[in-house]
Amino acid sequence: MHDALESAIQKIGSTLPAQSFQFLRGLEQAIAVSEFGWKDYSHSRQVIEALTKAILHHLTVGMRHRAAGYKNFVEHTVNPYRLWYVNNGLYLVGFDHGKKGVRVFAVERIQAVEISKRRFETPADFDFEAFRATAFNMIWGEPKEVKIWFSAMQAPYIEERTWHSSQRIEKQDDGSVILSLQVADEDEVKRWLIGFGAEASVLAPEQLRQEIRQEWKAGLARER
Repeated sequence: MHDALESAIQKIGSTLPAQSFQFLRGLEQAIAVSEFGWKDYSHSRQVIEALTKAILHHLTVGMRHRAAGYKNFVEHTVNPYRLWYVNNGLYLVGFDHGKKGVRVFAVERIQAVEISKRRFETPADFDFEAFRATAFNMIWGEPKEVKIWFSAMQAPYIEERTWHSSQRIEKQDDGSVILSLQVADEDEVKRWLIGFGAEASVLAPEQLRQEIRQEWKAGLARER
């Protein structure tokens, strides 16, 4: 991706006055970006190039992918719809012929990609933005309401950010807030909330509240 972006910058720069191009290049001295928990894709260049080409030309691919927690790679035939960069990671969204449904594949777990000559058409009823709107991070599906209380100390941090397109924030008299979300996967919310400790509490659904309580109990038990 770096080479493609560098080439684009050079092309843009060739049409700009020298002073403007120097300003463009100087932006890196004015703006800094840091990422936490980023993934290294230096070994995935050929995979990313092949997937990008297949997506642009609507070509089915064969690929070897290893799911998290598994040792062996599995062959998949996929109609690649979109490369999705989320949570400092790159993922492939596409129709898996074997599973007969849309799946998400972590790019760093794809060992090899072979582009076929078989063209596909993206289904008219596939709406990436609509699917993404139900995900808290990257897992989508049928949305459910989640309501979370945050302490007055955490309230400014919660109010200053957009956590999800469906969010509603209700201010409380004591300075705390209640955040309501319509999301598909509660596990993603659970992993996020655990980091807030006692400063956050699940109001609904009760199952999520109990799961977080069990997580804390299990953690305390391991420390004994």
